[in-house]
Formats: sequence, structure tokens, C-alpha cells
Amino acid sequence: MSKKRMGSRIVAACLAFSTLVAAAAPMAGAVPDTTSTTVESGQDQAVAFTDLGNSYAKDAINRLASLQLIGGQGDGLFHPQNKITRQDIAVLLSKVVGLQPESTDDAIFEDVPADSPYAPYIYGLSDLGVMNGRNNNTVGAADPLTRQELAVLLSRLMEASQVAKAVSTTEVSYSDEQDMADYAKEAIAEVTNQRWMQGAGGNFNPLGNVTRAEAAVIAERVLNARFQQAEQADFTLNTASLSLMAGTSERVKVASANGEKLPFTPIYAFDRPELGSILPDGTFVAGPTPGKGNVSVTMGYKTKTIPVEITNAPQPEQQDEQKDDSTREAAATVDESQPAENEEAGEAAEQDDLVNVAPGSFTSVKTFGPPDSYFQTVEKQYPGPVGGLVTPSEEWTGFNRQFGRKVTVALSQDKPLERVALTFRQQKSSGITMPESMDVEVSRDGKAWSYAGKVVHDVPASEDKQVVRTLSVTLPDIEARYVRVSFPVKVFAFARQLEVWANESSSWGGGAVLLPPPSPTQMMEDIKAGNRVENMLLAYSGAYGDRGNWTKDDFLPMVGYRTSDGYMRDQMFDTVLFLPYQDMAATKVGWQGYLNDLFGTNRQLDALNSAMREYNRLRGTLYTTPTQENVVLALPYPAMSQTNFGKLADNKPSLSFNPAGIGEEQAYENRKQALEWYFQELLKRWNKAEYPYLKLEGIYWFHELIEDGAPKERDLIRSMASMVHDEALRFYWIPYYGAPGVQEWKSLYFDYAFLQPNYYSDKPVQLDRIEGVLDTVSKYGMGVEIEGDERMYRDPKFYQTYYNQLVAAHKLGMDKNNVHAYYYGSKTLIQSATSTDPVVRSIYDDTYKWMRGKFDREEYYEGSEMP
Repeated sequence: MSKKRMGSRIVAACLAFSTLVAAAAPMAGAVPDTTSTTVESGQDQAVAFTDLGNSYAKDAINRLASLQLIGGQGDGLFHPQNKITRQDIAVLLSKVVGLQPESTDDAIFEDVPADSPYAPYIYGLSDLGVMNGRNNNTVGAADPLTRQELAVLLSRLMEASQVAKAVSTTEVSYSDEQDMADYAKEAIAEVTNQRWMQGAGGNFNPLGNVTRAEAAVIAERVLNARFQQAEQADFTLNTASLSLMAGTSERVKVASANGEKLPFTPIYAFDRPELGSILPDGTFVAGPTPGKGNVSVTMGYKTKTIPVEITNAPQPEQQDEQKDDSTREAAATVDESQPAENEEAGEAAEQDDLVNVAPGSFTSVKTFGPPDSYFQTVEKQYPGPVGGLVTPSEEWTGFNRQFGRKVTVALSQDKPLERVALTFRQQKSSGITMPESMDVEVSRDGKAWSYAGKVVHDVPASEDKQVVRTLSVTLPDIEARYVRVSFPVKVFAFARQLEVWANESSSWGGGAVLLPPPSPTQMMEDIKAGNRVENMLLAYSGAYGDRGNWTKDDFLPMVGYRTSDGYMRDQMFDTVLFLPYQDMAATKVGWQGYLNDLFGTNRQLDALNSAMREYNRLRGTLYTTPTQENVVLALPYPAMSQTNFGKLADNKPSLSFNPAGIGEEQAYENRKQALEWYFQELLKRWNKAEYPYLKLEGIYWFHELIEDGAPKERDLIRSMASMVHDEALRFYWIPYYGAPGVQEWKSLYFDYAFLQPNYYSDKPVQLDRIEGVLDTVSKYGMGVEIEGDERMYRDPKFYQTYYNQLVAAHKLGMDKNNVHAYYYGSKTLIQSATSTDPVVRSIYDDTYKWMRGKFDREEYYEGSEMP
């Protein structure tokens, strides 16, 4: 790949920017099933080898294989004891360290021709100074790798990727030091201190061959180090903002916080390409149009933003006065070590080299987490153009809910990529909002992926005007065949014109490109996007004395599963839903009183935060990776019977929610205003409290049915859903069995709905009722609420009901990989957790087993049966 002058590129972009924008092909919508092909994403595939047995390397091999970083050797076999070659280790180390492979025209090693599949990796490591050739112009590509050779490769890799080298307090000593080559001794000491390689029986065995099993274990250690680097990436920028005239340029420079070499290549992005562009080295080139935008800079998994303002260029009469200065500025951007003749011809050629290679490519569109048939049906109303998002078109494609999308583009072959862009629209009146950000990943084979950065924008979710933004990520000399863009979806996201720009004459001169693998946290979030909450405990508070007052000691056995001997084994409920009792007054005073209690000292939220701190202390994670408890808070219900809610401002009248006398529209507006006021108060208090061990996950709609007689009830719920989603929170609902509106929950923009079975009445609950509840849950795609109260400890009828609902759900497989809510009256389950009665205590233990999919009872309790 030729390397052209960056200065020429800057001048060309400044002078011909409008031409570039005009020549850019427009793009389009989602992919019809008839034309889409599934592109394998690596982490979506289950990998199992049949010859690993109890190998010490089994976990490492399976993990690397699941990430498509290592493969088997056919017929489901890995052959862990086979020797690994130097060319195979080159591929493996390149992938785990994130070195982007690059084609070459110059095969300097006789045993690695330019068209070899190993060439991009071996020559990449050679350019990085990690893998060197031998005296006979070969690299020994097919030779078995020795342990001392691997130690040297790893030592050089640490240096090249800025992995901090461990300092040992004791000297490394092996009995077979006499067998070590002089060039390898220091490297062996370094990798031993790093605990990447270890000897056995006091020997290092430097001349022994590395097995595939050993290579996998060591590669996983390198991968873990790179994950840690990406998560802890700390960098500084040379400017906090950019302000420049149209047609000029300025460079954004990235430096590590400690002054050392960067462990990853910085990635730059811009959210207004119609105003300018940012080049791979961070040079921002302003176009001819004034305006404002945002540059995003990503290094590892961290992203920082820089506001950009472009002002008008001087008027013609001013240009003569500033001629000398502008000439000097233009000259300063050119690489003075290169000849300047034929600049215009070079500029034109460079513009022609930038080609959108996405149109006609195969694409796939996947949801974050499992797809939902209802939302997919809604989505089909906005299919976009035939051919999908990569087809040049002004037509929009609509995406409805389901947390987010991953759009994968499979090009016809590897291309030298320079830019990935996708256009979004916001039209809040129609429920269409801009995704907060867009992430880009790249892959050479569609299996092993690298994270290539993020682009963000400054369009607020509350913006009522229609806005169109093109989010664009610039790539530094990356050869890839597969590109994946990911973005969240609240209610609706509309997108078009997915562009993948390639440049055969790259201007990149920044050396080897090192990118992190996709974040494991993000991967897990994608896989469990429907399951951020798994087990949610309902906690009523605000009234009824001790029953409604939760303390740290109350919460501790609820957030953590505590064995009967006091050992904190695991997390129990990962989420707590705080909600008021049903008789809370629908007045401003009543709502404020509940807030005061909710945010009081040593109770409710504060007590939960203290309990989570203690949980982490007992689990040994307080100072390493502390667990946060999810919190869901309730929106009180503005009952239509209320005619005197109270004043939201001193100069305003008291609100009435009753349409009698004021009309349905005004009653709706009053209800909406009251809820918006409450929600803002709730957020203000939450943000002020700064609970370190709690995470606000969502908001709960308190009413258990859809009131058809209430003023514009459905409009009110959808409006509240939009308000909640604007804060990147989820919206929850728990209607009762048979409640009006149960089947509508998805169209009302709830993210989750749990069916409340209402088992705890005075009449015995028959098995067909329990199975009927689960049929309804399955029919409407809901979660189920598990119910119990204090009567299950003393009355066989209620004991049976509690267990039979667990048995029924277990028999249907609903206890695994599902989201559940749990109602225990008030604090009933605490009695079981602290009881010395084995029958009572077993309810707590069996509930935990059920949560973990380990509940094994298959038979229902009948008659008066009770242990």
C-alpha cells in the first residue's frame, strides 16, 4: 500500500472539499430477508473440541476459540499436544494483541511469499520489530517454535504494545540456563516475571517445542493484558476544543497520560461530515460551510469528545491583506521533505482513490439480545430500500426497540478502509431519536473482530426539531473485508446511507495499527441485552412502620445468597424495585413524602447501598471489581379521581386530574405535568445522592392495569416511556392476571412486563390456574412474577402454591435465561433467610436454586402435603 504525503492530502481536502461531498454516493435502509446473508460474528458460535479431556489448557482454548482467535485442525479436534509453527504463532499473537494485518508487495522472506495467508501477519510483526528473519533470508515460517523463541517474541511484543513489564523482587534462575541462547536470557526472565511463561521442575526447557495447548494458555494471558490496557486507557488531547476558519485545518494530537508510547492506535470520528472531515492522523479539515460539530477520539475502550466550530473564511477584500499569512499556513501543512511540484495532479488522483465500496455488499442486521417478533412486525412498516442500508438511496429504514442493532457488511474482498459512515434522523414527535453513539468494528475474516472506535454527537434527546446527522469514523490504514456498526435503539431509530470508504492510495504514515478486541463487557451486554435485570425484588416502603422500612441488615440476605453457616456465596436478587404502598395519596405532598422516605438516611436506598458495600466486602470484591445493585424506581399513578393534586409553582393553580369541568385534554396535560415534575425530582435526588454501589436501571409504571376511562391513558404511558428512554433507562410494568391492556404492553413502549399471578387469595389455587398464567406469559412474551407471603410458612395451601409455581415454571424451562420479578408481601423472604427451622429456611435455599436453574423438583405438591 503506497504512502502518500499527508500535507498534500490536507491541502487537497481543503481546496476540493465541496467536490468530495458532492461526489459521495447516497445510501440506504435495512436488508430484506430475500437478499441478506448471515455473516458469522465469532462470539455467536459455540465451539467444542472432543480431544481436550481434562487438559490444563481447556478453558483457554475454548475461550480463544469462542472469540475465533484460534481454530481446530478438523473433525472437531484441536490436537493440543501438537507442535505449533512460527507462522501459526504469528497469526495467533497478531490477533490477540490487535495488530491489524496488511498486504505487502515485497516478500522479503523467501519462505513467506506475498500471496501466503500468513504474509499479512508475519510481515506485520516484522514491521513491528517482533518477528525477525534469519541469515538465509527466511523466517523459518513452517519450523516448530521453541520456548526460548516464544519468550523473545513475547518480550518484544510487550515493548511494542506497551504492556507494563512486571518488576520482580527476586532474580529469575533456571537450572538449564546453560541451554539458553544469549539473546533469549533477558526475554526469558521478563516473561517469567510477567507470569506469561513458567518453567517446570526448576527448568525452563528453552529448546523444547511449544505445543498448541501451551500457545493457547500464553495467548490468553496476552489477551487479558490487552483487555486490561483497553479498559484502563488513559490519554490526553492537545486541545479541549477546535475553532478554525472554513478551508483551514488543525491537528488533534493524542498522548498517553504517562508520556509513554500509546498502547493502541487512536481512532478519530466526526458527526458532521458536511462541515469537514478528520484524517487518520487526527488532522481536522474544515469545509467551506460554517457550523458546529463534535470530534470523537477513541483509544482502547475510552472515548473523549472535542467540540468543533467552523467560522466563515475572510471576505475577498480581506484575503489580499492576509495573503502572506494564508500562504505560510498552507505551506506549513505540507511535508517539506517531499517535492511540491504537480500538487494539483496528485490532489485530483487522491480524491479519485476514495471509493464507497459498500453498495451491493452482503449485509446482516441483528438485534442486541434475542429478537422480538412483535417489534420486528412493527419494523417491517419501514423496510428501507431494496438491498438494505448499503444501497444508495434517500429512503429511511426504521428500527423499532429491541435495545440496538449490529449491522455487518461483507465486502467482496479485503479493502484498505478509510472511513465508515451512517446517517441518522431525529424526529421526536414521531418517537424517532438519534442513537447516543455508533461503534465500529472491523475484521479480516468475519470471525475475529477488532474494535475500531466510537462516534458521538451533541443532539439532545429532547430536541423537538427534525435533525439529520451522519456519524463518521475514520480508520487508519486498516485492510478488512468485514465491517460492523452498532448503535442503540430506544423506541425508533431511522437510518440510511451506510458507507464504507476505501482508499487504494492511503495517506497513513503512522506505522503499525494496534486495536483492542471488542470489549467483553459490551459483548456480554449485547448477549444479555434483554437480561440486564435477571431477578428483581419488590420492596414496598414509605408506610406501615417496620414493614415498610428496609435496613442494611434486611437487604443483605436479599442482595447476596447467604448459606446457613453465614458464608456469602453468590448474588441473590440483582435488582430491587422500590415502590410505594397502594394507598399513597395522589397529591404533591404525598409524592414528596414518599421521596423523602426513599432517600432518607439509613433506610431504603441508603440502606441498600450500605448492604451492597458489605456484600462486596464479604465477597472480597470491594477494592477490586465491586458489584453494583440495579435499582428500579416507581412513577406514582396520577389517579383521575384527584381534583386537588397541588401546585407545581406558586403562581400556578392546583392541578386536577379529573376531566369533569376541565376536559380530557387538560386533564391529560395535568397528569403529564405532574409525572414530569416527579420524574425530574426523582433524578435530581438520585444524582445528588451518588450511591457508589447502586445503578439506576429503570422506571416502573405503578398502575397495574390500563384505565380505559382515564384521560388519554395510552398517550400518557407512551409519553412517560419516551421520557424514561431519553435518560437511557428502561420502562417496567407488572399488570395483574387478566388486567385490561396486558396484551398491549409492547405497543405501549414498555421494555419489560411481568405478569402478576394473584395467587394469594383465600381460595386454593389449582394447577390449571398456574399453568394458565404461564401460557399467558408465553403468549405475550412477558416475564412472570413469583409470589409469596408470610402465610406460606404456616399454611400448607400457600406453601404448595409457592412451590407449585416454581415447579411449573421449571418444567417449562422458564427458570433459566429469563427475567423474573418477585413479590413477598413486604419482607417475607427475610424470615426464611434468617430462620433456624429447616422447612422455613429451605424456601430461601430453593428460591436461590430456582434462580440459578438448579431447582430439581418435577412433581407438584398436592392435598395438604407440606414437609
